[in-house]
Amino acid sequence: MVAPAALPAAAAEPAAAKPARAKARVRFKPARLKLSAQEASRPLQTASLHGQLLARLREMVLGGELRPGSPLPERMLCETFGVSRTPLREAFKVLATEGLIELRPHRTPVVTPVDAEEIGSVFQVMEALDRLAGGLACSHATAEDLARLEQMHAQLAAFHQGEQRADYFRQNQQIHAEITRLARNPVLLATWTAMSAKIYRARAQANYDPARWDASLAEHEAFMALLRTRDAAGFSASLASHTRLTGAAVLATLTGTAR
Repeated sequence: MVAPAALPAAAAEPAAAKPARAKARVRFKPARLKLSAQEASRPLQTASLHGQLLARLREMVLGGELRPGSPLPERMLCETFGVSRTPLREAFKVLATEGLIELRPHRTPVVTPVDAEEIGSVFQVMEALDRLAGGLACSHATAEDLARLEQMHAQLAAFHQGEQRADYFRQNQQIHAEITRLARNPVLLATWTAMSAKIYRARAQANYDPARWDASLAEHEAFMALLRTRDAAGFSASLASHTRLTGAAVLATLTGTAR
């Protein structure tokens, strides 16, 4: 008759353990939730500030307000924009990955100098890449792909009409990237992206010449017309020609020979 007496004791152990485990699970939950709610807004504010600062600095570099080789003293920029060094340094890191500025250990960052000879060499490669991308994209693009490009082109023309240079440049870059993506060749896309980053700033400066800006839009109109008819050879040649002419305009701007 000993076994029945032992059963209540055995049953009592799990009964006593369950409340302890349940209590441990909820002990810090309210505090953690409250802390998360308080902290959640701070990263959003910081991210917003970082994004605004990054966009402004990028615009200043691309627009020539910060010239190649110019120093970027942290204290002066912090005072100018009313920010601490943390968001400024985060913006510096992004601009450095874009090749727009150089971060130097224990020295003031500078706007990356532009090497006209290197830019010319990169544009030669870009011309070949665009010729290849154009032919492949024309063959692989679906009707939906073409409709999307048409919308992007219409927006490009609207930015030109409204004299929105910065928006035009960004849209222009997105159109070229989309055409390369439609080639359905990941190696080509990776190579094109890497080369495009090297001439990003120099390419933006070419659109500050009104005549070149008008010519650029006309060239876009020409190669889009060829794309609509699925003329792969004509489209790839027109796209490559556009890149070659853009390169010539960029080099003329860099060397001071632009008219």
